[in-house]
Amino acid sequence: MAAYQCPVCDNEIPRDLIIFLNHTNEHIIEAIKKKNPEWVTSDGACNRCVEYYESQFKK
Repeated sequence: MAAYQCPVCDNEIPRDLIIFLNHTNEHIIEAIKKKNPEWVTSDGACNRCVEYYESQFKK
C-alpha cells in the first residue's frame, strides 16, 4: 500500500489524499489556505485534516 504525506499536517498516511474537485468544499479550502498559505488545492489533504476543518464549521 502506498504511503502519502499530507501537505497540510505532514503526517504520513497509508491511503489516498482527498483531492478537492469543485466548489462544494470551498469553505474548507479557504480555511486550510488561511492557516497554510503555501498549500495548493491540487495537493489534496488527508482525511483527518478534512474532518478537522469540516468540524470547525459545524460548531
